[in-house]
Amino acid sequence: MARSKTERPTNGFTVVAAVGAVPSARRQVAALAKNLGLSMSDETLKTVELLASELIANAVLHSAAPCDVAVTRTDERLRVEVTDANPSLPRVVEAGPSDESGRGLLLVGALADAWGTQPESWGKTTWFEITPEPSTDGLGDNSADSPSSGVSAVRRTDHEARMASSAESRVPIVPATAGGQHQAA
Repeated sequence: MARSKTERPTNGFTVVAAVGAVPSARRQVAALAKNLGLSMSDETLKTVELLASELIANAVLHSAAPCDVAVTRTDERLRVEVTDANPSLPRVVEAGPSDESGRGLLLVGALADAWGTQPESWGKTTWFEITPEPSTDGLGDNSADSPSSGVSAVRRTDHEARMASSAESRVPIVPATAGGQHQAA
């Protein structure tokens, strides 16, 4: 899924190498995600924004160059890719209670269905995927053409269960599998 350095994503944008650019980039990711035809709840969209901002902030902080962000659909999942010029692969670290950073990849690992890093000759692409959960009240449905799923409003989704359990317990560090992919626990 990784792009060549000169290839521009059709559903993406470039973020300048400045921490102040992260909030705007997070909102752009949400806007692009809404246009992919996947029905998703407001809670899922907020999770996408959070995880995107973590990956974008890492790219901005650890690279002296702009990064590219792509938002795509793979089958029924939403995929967000952040490509930067820093060839160093991200490491999941356990931050101490007083540390002001070091929790971003733990969040990505806990809340994404899958995530990983693809090394490139000129940098890397870090990505995550989320299976959007449709809104049960119809108000958060961001898809113009999604049919009614008939899913019971009391059904607890896998995504909601992961979010609840991550808030209730310590998030495990998930090692990479072959090919640099990480699967959420």
